[in-house]
Amino acid sequence: MAVHDLSPEPAADAHPLANPGYGKRSAPEQLPRTASDFVHLPAREASIAAYLDRLPDGADVSVKTLAKVLPYGQCALRAALRRLSEAGHLRRVREHLLGDGTQHWVTRTYFTRTARDDAWWASFRAGGGGVPSRGVREAEPPRRREPAFEVLAGLGRRDARMTLSAAACAALAPLAGRWLKRGVTPEGLGLAQTEITVRSTCGC
Repeated sequence: MAVHDLSPEPAADAHPLANPGYGKRSAPEQLPRTASDFVHLPAREASIAAYLDRLPDGADVSVKTLAKVLPYGQCALRAALRRLSEAGHLRRVREHLLGDGTQHWVTRTYFTRTARDDAWWASFRAGGGGVPSRGVREAEPPRRREPAFEVLAGLGRRDARMTLSAAACAALAPLAGRWLKRGVTPEGLGLAQTEITVRSTCGC
């Protein structure tokens, strides 16, 4: 059965949009769309992937919104999106927002119909993840990255929830470097990431 026959009924052009600067973002360098793009996926994941592929950039792809327009519950959607991430079609990337004297983290969702391996996504993240939206400060990646930067950039390969943008890695690298000098392993650094983020936000 062709993938498009498995796709949900709602029209993609009627899908709710996220707030400006948020929502779905298409990864670059995708191959042209074909009817066999998602045949390697189970039926449910193929259906959801085909629907996401048709959505315009900026569409609200939160689990809560998808559950309102697709015939799947939130638990099923979370599981499906996780499998799409494992298959290389989707990545949720944390980015550091600055503005009006405040600092906070948001999660961006990048989608590609062309499956990518972890190395491609790591390179994409290290390059800044595309054009930043207004209010997002993206640091230029250094030509010679320090070990702490590389460790932070690799956290997403261990746990997709810990994926960081190049700007975030650059901002957190000095603090991460202190942990590494104290003998903390890369695995231990992942556990300490929450404390590093808090200390960076408060300027400690």
